Amino acid sequence: MNLFKSYSRLLAWSMALLMVALAAGCGSGDDGRDPILGSGANTNVGPGPGPGPGPGPGSCASGPLALGSAASFGVLGGTALSITNPTSVTGNVGSPAITPAVGPSTLVGTMYDSSPATELTVIATAVTDMQTAIACAVARPCNFNYGAATDFGGMVLAPGVHCVAAAMSVRSNLTLSTPGDYIFRSSGALTTSNTVTVALGGAANATNTSVFWVSSGAASGAAIGATTTFLGTIMVSPGAAGLGANSTLLNGRILSSAAVTLDTNQIAIP
Repeated sequence: MNLFKSYSRLLAWSMALLMVALAAGCGSGDDGRDPILGSGANTNVGPGPGPGPGPGPGSCASGPLALGSAASFGVLGGTALSITNPTSVTGNVGSPAITPAVGPSTLVGTMYDSSPATELTVIATAVTDMQTAIACAVARPCNFNYGAATDFGGMVLAPGVHCVAAAMSVRSNLTLSTPGDYIFRSSGALTTSNTVTVALGGAANATNTSVFWVSSGAASGAAIGATTTFLGTIMVSPGAAGLGANSTLLNGRILSSAAVTLDTNQIAIP
C-alpha cells in the first residue's frame, strides 16, 4: 500500500510538471518565430542581390518594380550597345560589346564591358534582374486593359497597370499628373513620334511617382523618336531598344536583354 501511495504521488507531480512546461511553451502571445525558418526569420523574398536603389521585399506584388542590380544602370544592352556621341549618361552603362569602346562621351557612373571578364558577370546579373522585374510586371493584375494597339498620347491616365494586347505608342505629348506607380506593358513594341514630350505634371513628381514601360514577347522592342523628351524606365526582352537622335530620357533607364542603340542622347536615372 505504501508503495502504491508513493507511485501515486510521483505520478501526480509528473503531471503537474508537464502542465507547467506546456503552459510556458504555449502562451497566448505570438513569439514571432516562423514555423519553418525559425525565430526572427524574414519570409519576404526580394528581387535578388545587386547594387543600386530599388524598392524592398514584396514589391513584385505592388509598388514600383524592384530592379535589383539593374537599378544602377542608365543603359544596359544584353548583347551590344552602339553609341553616337556626344551622349551623356548619369548611371552605369553595361554591355559585352560597346561601340565605340570608350563608351558615352560623358559618363557619371561606371562602364561595364567584357574586360576584365568578371564584368560580364555583372552585366549578366543585371539583365537577369531586369527580366525578373519584367516577369513581376507581367504577373500583376491589369487595372486598365486595351485590346488593340494603343496610342497613349494626349490621354488622361491614372496610376496602375496599363495592359496592351499589341503595340503601344506615344504619338503626341503625354502628361502624368496623378502621383503613383504607372506600369505600361505590352506584348508588342513601344514606339513614339518625333518631338514628343512625356512628363510629370500636377501633383506628380519624381519623389512620389514611378513610370515603367515594359515590352516583352516575340514582338517586343522599343524605338523612341528623335528630339523627344521621354520619361521612365524602358525594359525590353527579348527585343532591341533605341533612342532617336537628340532625345532625352529623364528619371529613367533604357534596358534590353538584346541590343541598345543611342544617338546623341541625354539619360539620367532617378
